[in-house]
Amino acid sequence: MSIRDIENSIIEQLKTSFPEVLVQGFPDKPSGFILLHPIGALLVHYQGSNYTNSSALGFISQDNKKEFAITVVTRNLRFNDGAYEYIDNVKSVLTGFQPDGCSMLKPVKDYFISENSGIWQYGINFSLNTTNVQDLEI
Repeated sequence: MSIRDIENSIIEQLKTSFPEVLVQGFPDKPSGFILLHPIGALLVHYQGSNYTNSSALGFISQDNKKEFAITVVTRNLRFNDGAYEYIDNVKSVLTGFQPDGCSMLKPVKDYFISENSGIWQYGINFSLNTTNVQDLEI
């Protein structure tokens, strides 16, 4: 499964579970993002990956650990629709979620990003494993 396919799968899972907020891929121009939604947003993006050494002979086969971040953007910190609640709920929804062809998602870390004029941003990262196999048809 491609990075885009995995990201789209995560977005669809979040849209189903959180219809009350904006759920989308991280904006191409983050500095231009303005929260217009009355409650908040969940923004998904790929953070990068690590590869293991290949133990196969004659071709490359590696485990690939990919990491995806969900940026939680809310208008408050502690109340029912605040950042803390969304961090906990996103963690519950995505822990164990398994996109096609991948291992289950597991949380890696959550962290404060910023607060600006009452708009709070936190990140929560998840990892999953895929396999990278050399294409012998090339």
